[in-house]
Amino acid sequence: MADIETTTVNEAKFHALSRAGDFELSVDASGEEGPTPNQVLVADYASCFTFACRAGAQREMDVELGEVETTAEADLNDDDDLTSISFEMHVEADLDDGEVDELLDLGEDICHVRDSVKESLHADVDVTTDAF
Repeated sequence: MADIETTTVNEAKFHALSRAGDFELSVDASGEEGPTPNQVLVADYASCFTFACRAGAQREMDVELGEVETTAEADLNDDDDLTSISFEMHVEADLDDGEVDELLDLGEDICHVRDSVKESLHADVDVTTDAF
């Protein structure tokens, strides 16, 4: 048995309902009935990177980040393929530059989505600390 199993049903047009465990996600290539696949990927990457930073800060730095808000931006080419991704992270904790660098290194090492996307799509990340 696989570690992850999902089911996606597309009945018509370009809208699909995907099920992962007990959860359902609506995805629509046109963006009319749900986020597009690219939007889902960018949001998933931002979420995973945020979680990875929090886990790394707790386990390796003994730092509690408090609230973290990550804004993601991505560019598409004429074929709607992702060409770049960037994150702006606002972190409640007041971190110095060395701690920010360590936090980003840990996020990059731990983030499963980052590990899964091609290197040219690894996000550029800016961090604002003491943000809330």
